[in-house]
Amino acid sequence: MKKLTDTIKKAVAAGMLIGVGGTIYLASENKIVGAVLFSVGLLSICFFGMNLYTGKIGYILGDKDKLFYLIVWLGNLCGAVIAGALVRIARPALHDTAAAMLEVKLDLGFVKTLILSFFCGILMYIAVHNHKEHPHSISGIVGIIFCVTVFILAGFEHSVADMVYCAVGISGIEELPGIALFLLEVTLGNSLGAIFIRKLTN
Repeated sequence: MKKLTDTIKKAVAAGMLIGVGGTIYLASENKIVGAVLFSVGLLSICFFGMNLYTGKIGYILGDKDKLFYLIVWLGNLCGAVIAGALVRIARPALHDTAAAMLEVKLDLGFVKTLILSFFCGILMYIAVHNHKEHPHSISGIVGIIFCVTVFILAGFEHSVADMVYCAVGISGIEELPGIALFLLEVTLGNSLGAIFIRKLTN
């Protein structure tokens, strides 16, 4: 039970930390600066050993505990939604920015969403695995910053970041089915990308 509780806590915390990164990006007028600063979320997650789905899923094939990844995803969702809801209350002006972003995302369609999220999965695995291998070196930190900046500026889709943007940008309950489908598509692409690069490099 303690292990399960610890997994959930670290997953919720990771979702909230990505919420911090997402808020920075939404609030930044300069998108390059916003993309670079977004990395504070993933840096914090790696420094404190939190559970982020996109950083963990690449290791699923060699792990007997497959349920762990579902728990992490759900915990990330909870943390991201909480963070997004709180930001929406404190910074209501960010709703319009997130809503415009969300409209574009929901119009991508399955194939484009899968491709964009696939490449994001590759970058997130590289960032987290590199930090795992070099936790106390500058390359571990720089790798995260570059991978995060690249995935954002390239327009790649990150499932947990998108959870945050959806929570901030949702305009009505009628959007929930489309949002749920979109998040599942992004999760699939992130998973395939991370597993793909893991298999190629392991």
